[in-house]
This record gives sequence, structure tokens and C-alpha cells, in this order.
Amino acid sequence: MKDKEYSTHPYPSPSTSTSPIKKNDCWRSKCQLTRNNNSASPKITSKSWENMKSPAASFLASFACSPIEKNDEEQEGDEIDDYVIDKIIGYGGFSIVRKGFRISDGKKVAIKIHKRDDDNEDERLEREINIWKSLDHEHIVRLEKVLETDNATFIICDYCENGNLLDHVKNPLSEQEAKKIFRQLCEAVRYLHQDARICHKDLKLENILLDENNKVKLCDFGLAICQQPMIELPMSPPMSTAVGGSLAYMAPEQLKSSNRTIGCPSTDIWSLGIILYALVIGKLPFHDDYDLRLQQKILNGQYEVPHHLSSDLQDLLSHLLDLDSRQRYTIQQVLASPWLN
Repeated sequence: MKDKEYSTHPYPSPSTSTSPIKKNDCWRSKCQLTRNNNSASPKITSKSWENMKSPAASFLASFACSPIEKNDEEQEGDEIDDYVIDKIIGYGGFSIVRKGFRISDGKKVAIKIHKRDDDNEDERLEREINIWKSLDHEHIVRLEKVLETDNATFIICDYCENGNLLDHVKNPLSEQEAKKIFRQLCEAVRYLHQDARICHKDLKLENILLDENNKVKLCDFGLAICQQPMIELPMSPPMSTAVGGSLAYMAPEQLKSSNRTIGCPSTDIWSLGIILYALVIGKLPFHDDYDLRLQQKILNGQYEVPHHLSSDLQDLLSHLLDLDSRQRYTIQQVLASPWLN
């Protein structure tokens, strides 16, 4: 639906105006949340969890901590700065994501609301914001503004109408359909690796959104870091918290108890292989109900490549999912591969 159709304020104006806003810089403001007394205040129940996979909410998937309590302060119709808060569209560990509207022009936005309950999470959010606000690419969700109240941070970003890729791979896509999506994703990763010198570290279907025109928008920079060479870490159990991310998308070198690649671009390339496989096959290449068995399958490179796939696609998958990270394709090689050209 076109933005101009939402040019009218979606909720009645509140009886009191917001407090003056002190502008710290062009992307962060200190604000006061204002309550619209005429708006309904829906109760949040267990049914709210049905919205976990709704549009613009997928970037919460990386949070591993326990869900926050559902008695949040924000309600539909509340206003902060130039934005009206609408319905809940997702939950994360210390965050809620709501749909919202920009009052000045009715534009739909997503509002990620982070409560200040944990110092470690606050530090991680600060790192995420610092990386995210530096990025500018057509296939990356744009951070519009960061607003702060006394007890929460509100991140205003693009709202993506058509959900995430996980919703679109219930059945395999044709190679042509997959190619269109995958090329856009690779362009975003090329920008991160070459221009921004950033490793995403959590590439997965849930973190790839589709806007109203089905254009790919990469999101969730909660685990992203500046690129590093291959580094050795002390011995530690598999799945150390130093690695982070989602197990089914992790590269084998990330699962080893030593010689973990923390910020090497090749780990993102492996995740691209997982995503491409899922797009054309309709399921992940490595899957198991038990984490230890899943890890072993990844370490052994145990996955099947159906013969009906084109030879160019099979060749690309083999280079993306190469167990040897030094032989794995770079993002330049991926984009130059015969299958994408």
C-alpha cells in the first residue's frame, strides 16, 4: 500500500504535547513518551507470540536470553517524537518490535523498543547501533532514528511489508526466483565486506526481509563486528558464547574448540551457502533434533545436493560450503560465478 494513503494521522492527537526534544546529533534524540488517552490499550497475551515471524520482526531472532515480561509500558496510540506506536509485531530477549507511523507523513516504520535492564545487553545494543547507523545500502534495512527515554531505547527503521525469507521457503523456489533474491543478498554482503569492512555473523533466512516491492533488505547487526583475520582462541567447549549466531548456519571453523574464526568474512560466505541451499531445496542442508549431532554433520560436511540442480548451481554451492575456509569463495567470486551471470 502506498505511503500517501496513510497521510492522515492514524490516531487522534493526544491532549498533551510531547516535551521539548534535545537533539544530541542527527540520529539520536532524548524524548518523552506521551500517552494517547483516546487509544485502546490491548492486553498482551500468549497469543501475541503468534506474531514472532511477522514482517520487520525477524531481526530479533539472534537474542538468546529469556523473553522479557509482557507488561510493557508502551501502548497503541502512544507517541514519541514524530512517531505513533502501533501494534506489536515481535518479541526478543530484551526488546519488543512494534509497527509504527511517522506523524508528519504517515509513513509506516518498525520500532524496536529495548528496555534498559541489563548492562551487557545495553553495551551490545550500543555496538549494534554504531555499526548499523554507519551503513547505507539499498539492500540493508535503514536505521532512521534512535530515540531515548529514561528507561528504553527506541530504534526507528524500515518497515518491510512482505515478511522474511523463512516465510518464503516452505516450498523450493525455482533457480530463477532464487537467483534474483540471492544476488540482492550478495550485493548487501559485498557492501559489508568490501566497503564497510564488516562481518554480519548472523546471516540467516529470518534476518532477510522483503519490502513491499519484494526487494531484499538485510537486518539485525547485533552480532556484527569489524573484520578480523583468522584468530586462535583458547580451548573452550563447542558453542561458546564468543561465537554467537545460529547453529544451523554456522561454519565448521566456528564450531571447533580452537582456531575459531570470529570475524572472518568466510564465515558469512558459509552462511550464504546455507541460505542458497534453503531457497532452492526448501530446507536447510544441515538439520537434526540434537545439537551435538547437528554440529557433527556440519563438521563433516554431510549434506545432499539433488541432481536436478543445474551444474552451475551445484558448483557454486560446493564453493560456498567448502569445509576449508581458505578455499571458500570470497564475495567477489560469488558474484562473478557462472550461476549468477
